[in-house]
Amino acid sequence: MNFSNKCSVFFTHKILLSAFSSWAGRLLSFSKNSVTKRSFHLLGISGKQKNSGFCFQDCVSLLQHLVDIRDPRYGKSVHSLCIKTGFYTDVFVQNNIMRFYANHGDLVNAHLLFEEIPEPNLVSCTSLISSYVHDGQYDNGLRMFSLMCRSGFRPNEFGFSVALKACRIMQEFVFGMVIHGQILKCGFESCSFCSSSILGIYVEWGDVEHAHKFFHGIPLGERSEASWNTLIDSYVQMSDPNEALNLFREMMHSGVSPNGFTYGIIIKLCANELNPELGRSIHAQTVKVGFEGDVIVGGALVDVYAKLGLLDDACQMFWNLEEKDNMVWCALLAGFHHVGDTAKGLNYYFMFLSEEMMQVGHMPSQSTVSYILRALANHRMLKQGRALHAYIFTSVSDSDCKMCTGNALIEMYAKCGAVDNAKMVFKAMTVPNEFSWTTIMSGFCQLGQFEEVLRLFRDMLSSLSAKPSQFTVLIAVQACMKLEPLDGGKQVHSYVIKVGFDSHPFVESSLVSMYSAFKNEIQNAFLVFSFMKERDLVSWCAMITACVQNGYYEEALKHFSEFRIAPNFSVDESILSSCLSACAGLAAIEMGKWFHACVIKTGFESHLHVASSIIDMYSKCGSIKEACQLFNKTEDQNLVTWTAMLSGYAHNGLGRESVELFSRMKEAGLKPDSITFVGVLTACSHAGLVEEGWQFFNSMTSDYGLEVNINHYACMVDLLGRAQQVEAAKALIEKAPFHLKSKHLLWKTLLGACNRHGNIEIGNRIAQMLVELKTNEPSTYVLLSNIYASASMWDNSVEVRSKMKAENVYKQPGSSWIQVAG
Repeated sequence: MNFSNKCSVFFTHKILLSAFSSWAGRLLSFSKNSVTKRSFHLLGISGKQKNSGFCFQDCVSLLQHLVDIRDPRYGKSVHSLCIKTGFYTDVFVQNNIMRFYANHGDLVNAHLLFEEIPEPNLVSCTSLISSYVHDGQYDNGLRMFSLMCRSGFRPNEFGFSVALKACRIMQEFVFGMVIHGQILKCGFESCSFCSSSILGIYVEWGDVEHAHKFFHGIPLGERSEASWNTLIDSYVQMSDPNEALNLFREMMHSGVSPNGFTYGIIIKLCANELNPELGRSIHAQTVKVGFEGDVIVGGALVDVYAKLGLLDDACQMFWNLEEKDNMVWCALLAGFHHVGDTAKGLNYYFMFLSEEMMQVGHMPSQSTVSYILRALANHRMLKQGRALHAYIFTSVSDSDCKMCTGNALIEMYAKCGAVDNAKMVFKAMTVPNEFSWTTIMSGFCQLGQFEEVLRLFRDMLSSLSAKPSQFTVLIAVQACMKLEPLDGGKQVHSYVIKVGFDSHPFVESSLVSMYSAFKNEIQNAFLVFSFMKERDLVSWCAMITACVQNGYYEEALKHFSEFRIAPNFSVDESILSSCLSACAGLAAIEMGKWFHACVIKTGFESHLHVASSIIDMYSKCGSIKEACQLFNKTEDQNLVTWTAMLSGYAHNGLGRESVELFSRMKEAGLKPDSITFVGVLTACSHAGLVEEGWQFFNSMTSDYGLEVNINHYACMVDLLGRAQQVEAAKALIEKAPFHLKSKHLLWKTLLGACNRHGNIEIGNRIAQMLVELKTNEPSTYVLLSNIYASASMWDNSVEVRSKMKAENVYKQPGSSWIQVAG
């Protein structure tokens, strides 16, 4: 079927009648040209075109005014009319109709028309090439350009420049050089279209030397503004301020006056070089030549003053601008954020909204709204966020924009802790996308509402609006790590396997971490890791950390040895810290020293988290002197390093030194956290400092507002038990704000004290209680047996041991380690 028949099928008689009858009134307003009016009127006459005096000139007038028409139906009807009147065979008519389709993004029909042209000319080819490039189909544009050249057409300057643009964007630099050669042969090298495009190719390629040489080969009077700007900008991008400024001065004396883009480039240079004097000088020049009010120049000046921290100048420049677009706003807000005064910047923004935006109906772009909402979220400015929310959703009508701002609002409300508002925005979405679901789930996860995260994940699976991505699954896995039992986590794992997300190393790494969070699930962590097809640094680190957290220190170091021979071996602070903790757990000081040397070699010694791990390793290996030396030479110490050192003193029985270090830490202006108090309470326990221990214990809530957890109670029970204050320890446990089962650790600690001091009566009662709570806990039986044995009550001791055998309760054999040279 030829193109004429295609059009006849496509434009049915019924559509033509309804379209033609509505044209007369609508199209007459597009032009005062009498011929055009008459032509549009003729379109309303059905079936009489040939007898109405419709001539070729009328057709030309219609085609020339197609550029003013936005409705594609009109152009299609003109196309049909040209076919019916017989004017369609003229190449001028065909080119114009083809251009109409291209301008409306209908490149399929534009290409079909091109193929129907019996004898396409240069305009036909160039128009189609330009259409492809304009539409972003650069590869098709270059193919069409090559075809045109092979067909014997010599491109004009416009065709060359369009082809060079495609080469530059696609980084087809060799092809660009070939086109440059063709331009030289055709004599178009001095044409402003071509010269700017050639410069762009060289600059994009990074060959500024040839760009400079080519530019100075253009006669002075033929250098366009675009050429000057391209070369100047290239030197700015290369951070060569001297050459950029020399070209700028040369341009001012060449007879070509710098335009707004030129001044924008030079002002950007001032920001890059952090040169306020130069910035003020260029500002003065823009005032002199009348460019200060230009939106590009003014915006650049706001940006440079903001980046230089001159916020007063930036604000003054901003308020003097007649037109304030979103780019200017982003520059000003970024400046306030850079100096740490985002709140003031946001106040400016809301002032602006209330005064040059509600009046004129100007709406900020999606990027600006997202930036504002992120800033509000980071500064927990919930009140302002709600105000912006009210304005946005009374002004935004576009569904895509509502989706983007909706997602940003969910994130803002979640970070501000207003999870109900986040959920309200989410539910108001007609069709939430994957990002919407992931964002709301992430918000609930950050607030610790892990069961709600899993409920949302299940809802998403049953919804039709979106399916989980690997990032959504990651949030679900993180929530499962905090929920016991792990049934939900295993279901998520099944979904991961079902949809194939187990091919993503970071998803599998998160599953390893999830299983390792539960001691009885560590074997599943090993299993997931063993089936991983690809293992990156994160994967190995997750497995090694899992081993360390669950006491599998030897396995952790074995995994590291395997990783060392892997082709993608590398280290970071996390994996080094985990390996150092494994060495500490094994008291393997020689291996710990090897890792210390590795830390120094890789430059991670300055990372305080790693430094604290080294201090902890030396302390637990009994080398407190080396731990102290490292602590003293560590710069910019933080709470983690101080806590590691005072815990090290406590671990080595140096309780008073630990308490003294605690006082020094407070004098240094650091506020202790709950982990620090575990260390200092342990130190008091080992040194028998009962009075100091009570003071520290009570000060947690009274002085620091910290929550006292079961570990702190365990330290106090141990302290009182070691000091033979068993009754006081028993009273402390009884009033501790925990459930009976949760107090298992505390009673077990006190049972150990009873064992040391031979307190049979209380020890027996505690043991019976612990047996009822956890019948399969071997340490309870062993401690009770030892209490009887220390009191020479051998029959009772044997009876406890026999009961262990009868109930199949077995103690895990102990082990000790020794490093052998060789």
